[in-house]
Parts: sequence; structure tokens; C-alpha cells
Amino acid sequence: MAGSYGAEVPQGERYRLSFTVGGLLASQGRALAEMYLNHLNHAGGGNAERSPQTEVGESIAAIRQQAIEENVLAIRTDSANRRVVAETTRRLSALTVGELAYLAGPDPSISDREALMWIAMCRYYAIVGEFASEVLKKHYLTGNTHLDFEDYDRFIANKATWHPELETISEGTARKLRSNLFKAMAEAHLFDKNSDTVVSFLPSPSLADILMKRPDSFGFFLCVNHPCEHEWGIA
Repeated sequence: MAGSYGAEVPQGERYRLSFTVGGLLASQGRALAEMYLNHLNHAGGGNAERSPQTEVGESIAAIRQQAIEENVLAIRTDSANRRVVAETTRRLSALTVGELAYLAGPDPSISDREALMWIAMCRYYAIVGEFASEVLKKHYLTGNTHLDFEDYDRFIANKATWHPELETISEGTARKLRSNLFKAMAEAHLFDKNSDTVVSFLPSPSLADILMKRPDSFGFFLCVNHPCEHEWGIA
């Protein structure tokens, strides 16, 4: 597991396994994305010195302490504030500057913002991205729209063959990871918790244009009948 920021590429190393709180963190992500862009502008040069396709990475750590001290997320307790700011900035670090600018801007719909925060979670936590592409998406495309905790448990058991760290986490932590992932999927409207079914997603043309720069992002969604499915061969 390389570093604390940026997209995760395990390559045989241990998975990041800290997505135990917060769900999708969509509103928190937007607030801190806006704060980060303001920081870039005040630091001089703004986005001009960074390509829209540059991953935000560790640079977002520059706003972390200020966000905590100013309680930008309006969280009651200091300990919870620190945890949520830390978790949100880590996820945002996996987005590109262009994606983060769109997230913070005035134009995107709520569903587009939720989609970007889902992408951030899938990139930052490789195991979440793999679950999205190997289980969530596959269920829909094979006509099996039902999804429950047992599907997740089977997925984890399979991954544990190559990642023994999945077998060493406590039962309580394992439950929190599973519960928070399903919460995030529900908040991203990719999973209906009332019927335990997966749901397709149709990005706006603006978001689709942005994601075409990183077409692997479409693998985290059920973009059924969207041009991206056919153009990139991921249907």
C-alpha cells in the first residue's frame, strides 16, 4: 500500500481498509474540494500550473489542518471532525484536478457530485473499486440485480486468498467496512437498500466528457445503454 494519498494500486501489497465511517461523504467532499481550489488560487497560479488530468494526491493535505480548525464541515466533536476531514481529504486525493474542480463548481447535479465521490472512494480504496466492477456491475449485466451482504462476504473470502490481511481484521471492523460500503452505494443511488437491488446510473454529458479522460472510471458504474459502454468496450 503506497502512501496515504492518491489512488491505490495494491500490486500484491496490503489493501487500504479504513472506510469504516462516513458513507459516501458527498456534501463533505464538495465543501473540502471548494476549500482546496481556493487554497490553490491564493497560493498563486491556481489551476493554471496543474493540468486538469493531474491527480490531486498529497497536495490536498495542505488544507487539512485549516479545515479542522475552522470546522468547515460543522461537526460537533473535535475527534469526529478530525476523522471525517481526514477521510474526506484522502478520498479527494484520488481525483484529478479537473474532476475536483467540477465537483466544487456550480454546474453539476447532485447525482454527478455523488458519482464523483463514489469514483473517489473506488480509486482510493482498490478493494471498493474491485467490488464495484467485479460484483456490483456484473450482477446488473448478468440480470441478477439482487445484492446482499452474502455477496460481499463471498467477494472478501475470495480476495483473502491473495490478501491475508482480510482475514486478520476483527469481526467488528469487518462488519463496519461492509456496512459502510453498502451505505455509500445507497447514498450514490447505485443500490436500493429497501429492495436489495443494484441500480444503473446515467452520467450527465458534462460528467461523461470528464470521465472519458479516465475511462476506467465507467467500470465503477452500471452505465447501461450509455455511449461510454460501447466506445470503451466495458458493457
